[in-house]
Amino acid sequence: MALSSRLAIVAGGIGGIGSVTAKALRSSGAKLALLYAPFEAARVQPALEGYGLTSNDVKAYECDITSSDSVNNAFAAIAKDDVAFPSILVNAAGYINLSRMEDTTSEDMLKHYMVNLHGPALTSQAFAKMYMAAKGKSASSAPSGRIVHIASQAAHVALQDHGAYCASKAGLLGLTRCQASEWGPHGITANTISPGPVWTELGKKAWGDEKVKAAYLASVPTGTLAEPEEVARIVEFLVPDQARNINGADFRLDGGFTAR
Repeated sequence: MALSSRLAIVAGGIGGIGSVTAKALRSSGAKLALLYAPFEAARVQPALEGYGLTSNDVKAYECDITSSDSVNNAFAAIAKDDVAFPSILVNAAGYINLSRMEDTTSEDMLKHYMVNLHGPALTSQAFAKMYMAAKGKSASSAPSGRIVHIASQAAHVALQDHGAYCASKAGLLGLTRCQASEWGPHGITANTISPGPVWTELGKKAWGDEKVKAAYLASVPTGTLAEPEEVARIVEFLVPDQARNINGADFRLDGGFTAR
């Protein structure tokens, strides 16, 4: 399989997009390190049981991605387990809370920035260091390094009541371009996927009301919401060695919403 003997680290790995993406990568042969937030601890075992695999194939690590200490500890544990070559990082964790810009609290602004921007910065930094160290020790040709961030259509357009969210995701695009530039020479590419609303369990809560959903879809040329499997397929496209020249790119998965 294309990703055999490689480790894919997935932040938000037991969430809707993250879990679907992780399973897709596993089906291509990758071993998995799933990062979960402390508040998700009760969901970890059921999530792992859903794989039906041995503990050496899929492991979960508690990680507050907004804390450098927590990120460093999680990546140290992953390195110690040494399951496979650390080749892939997918940042699928995220936070959103809608409010008018004049009413958004400073605490909520900061939470958007910390989870959606600072967190991916920290995990990427830890991954890059881990990848470069492993590459330096590799006796044979090392596989390519891949970072894929889940951004949003909100990175490209202004959305009502999404001020802090839009800012955090736009910042993620800028961060990714810098990662692509600085780490490309080391064999690591960095790209983003910018979906519109994705029809996960969380998405169903936000868009389940038929009137709300219909009003939004009237602005989408395809008239549909994205499915998590669509996100996973783009990730699968970006992570093999054959995608080595796709670097610093953003893939919009919004049905043409931002094309108008």
